[in-house]
Amino acid sequence: MKKSDKMIKYSLWKNVVRTIRLYWQIDKSSLISYLSLIILQVSASILTIYYGSRIIGQLTKIYQHQSISNTHVYLLLGALTIAGLAERFSWRWISFLQRKNWIKWYVRITVDYNRAVSSLDMGQHHDYEFEKILQKVSQGYQYTPQNFADYILQCLHSIARLISTLIVIATFAPWLIIIMAVSLLPGYYAEKNFSKVKWNLWDEKGDKPLLAYRTTYFLLDKYKLQETKIFQTQKHLLNILKGLHTDFYGRELKYLRKTQGRSILALASEAIVAAGVTFWLIQKVLNRTLSLANYSFYSGMILQFGSSLSLIAGSLNFIYDNNEYMRDFYWLIDIKPQLNISDHPVVVADALSPVIEFEDVTFRYPGSHQLALDHINLKIEPEDSIAFVGENGAGKTTLIKLLLRFYDPDEGRILVNGVDIREIDLKSYYNHIGVLFQDFNDYPFSVRDNIALGRVENFDNNDKVYEAARTANADSFIEKYPNAYDQILEIGFKDGLEPSGGQWQRIALARALFRDADILILDEPTAAVDAKSEHEIFKTLEKQTLKKTTIIISHRFSTVRRAKSIYVMREGKIIEHGSHSDLMKSKNGLYKEMFDKQAEGYR
Repeated sequence: MKKSDKMIKYSLWKNVVRTIRLYWQIDKSSLISYLSLIILQVSASILTIYYGSRIIGQLTKIYQHQSISNTHVYLLLGALTIAGLAERFSWRWISFLQRKNWIKWYVRITVDYNRAVSSLDMGQHHDYEFEKILQKVSQGYQYTPQNFADYILQCLHSIARLISTLIVIATFAPWLIIIMAVSLLPGYYAEKNFSKVKWNLWDEKGDKPLLAYRTTYFLLDKYKLQETKIFQTQKHLLNILKGLHTDFYGRELKYLRKTQGRSILALASEAIVAAGVTFWLIQKVLNRTLSLANYSFYSGMILQFGSSLSLIAGSLNFIYDNNEYMRDFYWLIDIKPQLNISDHPVVVADALSPVIEFEDVTFRYPGSHQLALDHINLKIEPEDSIAFVGENGAGKTTLIKLLLRFYDPDEGRILVNGVDIREIDLKSYYNHIGVLFQDFNDYPFSVRDNIALGRVENFDNNDKVYEAARTANADSFIEKYPNAYDQILEIGFKDGLEPSGGQWQRIALARALFRDADILILDEPTAAVDAKSEHEIFKTLEKQTLKKTTIIISHRFSTVRRAKSIYVMREGKIIEHGSHSDLMKSKNGLYKEMFDKQAEGYR
């Protein structure tokens, strides 16, 4: 989407309406209560000023030697007390609603944000503009939408107060309305211009905060911190971090100082106007054209009118300021995956293990000119046992990513049971696939939950969890944990512990096996496992996967040679194909060369 299109689609007014609608969805009863309390507070506020001024009017009669009714004064005092209590009650209840809804907003927005980001295609994360917006939104999604909603309601509250006082002032001195409104314009425009400049910095220097965020990762993450300590790069990284923040936020400070001078001048003009209005009212009292009671009432209403105007201007400035953020937030929430979804997707039947075929597939990663896959042709039949080998960057993992439809090929097509994968219902397709990625997920949950996440619809099936752990040769060390399968797997949690790399890999393998899928994809499944454990794992796997399709990527030939068919890749192409014995017969083949070099290390 072009930026100009985004500006039109996510205008200030549309974002305000959408936020109110979202508030209604989150807690409609609170919104109704809030609006009702606004009416109560505004009414009580006017009555408080009115009854207070009437009491002053009655008391001044004493100094004019006029008789007054004590009962009347006490009634006015009672009415003033009730109005004051109603006003304070409404303020207190509004404050309570704001705190309550902050929690509800936090939960809703956090879930919506994470749902939106996690549902996007892998290719979208290669887009520079998308990553820049994602970085901007990630810094404020936990509190900015709530603040935006609060200031919208605060603005509505101030408008209600303004209208009520406007009616009174219009009957007394309508020209005051124009003078006081004009006095607030300089401050409003000063803040508005600063807001625009501040958010434009993200377009000018979007790389700076993104790089700063990435740099903090190497200072805070407990795994990355290991190298940081040994190489003693902490001070250097901190200097980089300081420089990035100074460069980015230094520009913001520069504009803030310039705006501050204008704001002081704007406040001075507001104060001068307020003083002039008060002087005019005092003159009317001195000239005996205005009673003290009416002076008290009208000055109170004018003060409330001025404060309402000021609050509206402040709220509008905040709303305008954060609309720059909300525009990107709603754009991110609304953005859809770029991979085309068929209007009538073909469901992959549960009973059949799918046939997968690559037909002349060519692919480049988004933003790259280098071919990752170059005219790949291969067919994976049910119950096949195949492996991919090759040097780093040869395209092995990329091929798997396309098989899983993380990306679509630039040329050619991938067929699932003879149907283009772009026409396949991915949910039904993924039901057939279990996978262990090289960078597998290490959840800070219990062992049992880590394994059971392999298929959430069977999450409570403990027997299957234990079976998967046994097959992955993980049960022996799991049962030695203090809490066995209930052991939390992260230091920092109560009674938590950190498994070794090999243990983590076997737990992740158990998760892939728990899925009990027709196709098992293993990307470097035993890279962190010792030779004995590797032998035992594959000995068990061979029995458990006889009727499954297994696809293995590995640099360890002790793992690869077990496959019935081996594909050798170089620079995105398949250059050799056959069984281990067939490939070893080729004297000048890459497979034999790599195998012999690895074998030398064991001699």
